[in-house]
Amino acid sequence: MATILLVDDHDSQRELALRHAGFVVHEAEDGEHAIESVRRAKPDVIVLDLAMPKLDGLEVCRRLKADPETRAIPIIVVTAHILPGLRESVERAGGDAYLTKPCLSDKLIATVRQHLERAVA
Repeated sequence: MATILLVDDHDSQRELALRHAGFVVHEAEDGEHAIESVRRAKPDVIVLDLAMPKLDGLEVCRRLKADPETRAIPIIVVTAHILPGLRESVERAGGDAYLTKPCLSDKLIATVRQHLERAVA
C-alpha cells in the first residue's frame, strides 16, 4: 500500500479522499514539519500546498529535490494560486505535477497513481 504525505495547513477533504482510495496518509501542517515527516515516513508521493506557514511549498520542494535521499520522491503541488509564471516556478523548484484548487478528488488520485507508476517503472 502506497504512502502519501499530505502537506497542507487547511485541507482535510484531500486526506479523506486519499484514504478512501486506499493510500496510507501522513499529514504535515507546515513546511518545516513536511521536511521532518519526509525523513521519518519515507512517503512514496508528496502532495504539497504552496501557501503554508514557516516554509512555503516552493522552498520545501527545492530542499527535498536538492537532497539525494529525497529527490526521487514525486511531488504533486496543489494550490489555489494561479499567478502568471507559478507553474514554471513549481517546475524550476522540482515539482513533478501542478494542480489547481479546487481540485477534484478523482483528478488528484489519478495524478498520484500516475506518479506512483512512474516511480516503479
